[in-house]
Amino acid sequence: MSETPHPAPAPAPAPVSLAPLILVLGACGFASTFTMRIIDPLIPTLAGEFGRSVPQIVMMVTGFSLAYALGQPFLGPLADAIGKIRTILICLLVLAVLSAVAAFSTSFEIMSVVRGVTGIASGGIIPVAMAAIGDRAPMQERQIALGRFLVLMIIGQMAGSACSGLIATQAGWRAAFISAAVVASLAALLVTIVLKPRRNVARQRLSIAGALGNYRTVFANPRTKLLYGLVIVEGILLFGIPAYVAAILFSRSGVGPAQAGLVIAGMGFGCLVYGLLTRILVERLGPRLMTRTGGVICALGLALFAFDWPWWSAIPLFALQGFGFFLLHGTFQAQATELAPTARGSAMALFACCFFLGQAAGPVVMGFAMHLIGNSAAILLFAAAIALFGYATPKIMPIAGSRT
Repeated sequence: MSETPHPAPAPAPAPVSLAPLILVLGACGFASTFTMRIIDPLIPTLAGEFGRSVPQIVMMVTGFSLAYALGQPFLGPLADAIGKIRTILICLLVLAVLSAVAAFSTSFEIMSVVRGVTGIASGGIIPVAMAAIGDRAPMQERQIALGRFLVLMIIGQMAGSACSGLIATQAGWRAAFISAAVVASLAALLVTIVLKPRRNVARQRLSIAGALGNYRTVFANPRTKLLYGLVIVEGILLFGIPAYVAAILFSRSGVGPAQAGLVIAGMGFGCLVYGLLTRILVERLGPRLMTRTGGVICALGLALFAFDWPWWSAIPLFALQGFGFFLLHGTFQAQATELAPTARGSAMALFACCFFLGQAAGPVVMGFAMHLIGNSAAILLFAAAIALFGYATPKIMPIAGSRT
């Protein structure tokens, strides 16, 4: 009697390639960071254009970051309700329009308002893109996928700083904002052509009750408050200095926005190295050592900037800061994507809100410290605090997946 053969097991479904998603979302992140960092090298130029002091122009950077942060509690539920891809597309279109409006601003007041609203639109791109990657990438691959996304995003940061200074030198500061509008428009076109919202996904209707429910889900995780508190401190410590770089370099060496832009872009280069080496770093170091190593490297780069070297030497110093920053921040990002899988858009929005609240406070705290104890001493104080922060992070909040 012959045995009935057992049916062969069904082959496992082929994994869906994340490459198109990461490439297009990376272009969206490029557009967002290009717009975000475009003003840093122009601060002395805009101070002269509008007849304002450098600290007043720096407040535009704070205003952008604050608006970015305060928009997050609304953008997160919006992304969970209407879809993350749709939210990104809308924000890119608004970003393009506002960048064009900024190019034709005729006063400090108009520019300040436009940059503030631009911060809200910019805030609906990167956190939502990271949440979209979190929806599709398993946890064991997520930090690597996010690292690849960050490569293009970081190139945008580098381009925003470097191109802004170069374009302003050659064609005027208004042309720099026009270039940001073009970049955002091209990213929106890519999203329209390549990405489609996921089908058969249950979404809550957009409502206050639904949004509050999502946030209750996020804060039900006991790790949430610790992670959000850490990322606020991180934003303060790591982004207190960029707004003052152009003014510091001008006072030291008399250099203009083009050179300042290249220095600030050095931070992006260090972040780019991190993005290219993410898999090796995650596998060799693990999250615990990544945060501690990141704090030391970032502190070293910042501490050396406290001294009066030739202006070009600041480029590798800021590259060190950028690499160290993402050893810290990349670990935080991966942890944030798992705080509330059923409300990931809301969780990432609050994560970004806290980070940019820190970024908004950073220049204010740094400016106060510089006024109180002088530029070099303030920079060294921040460097020491960053090293301590990186070392203490795994003790404050044990990191999932870390090595003991």
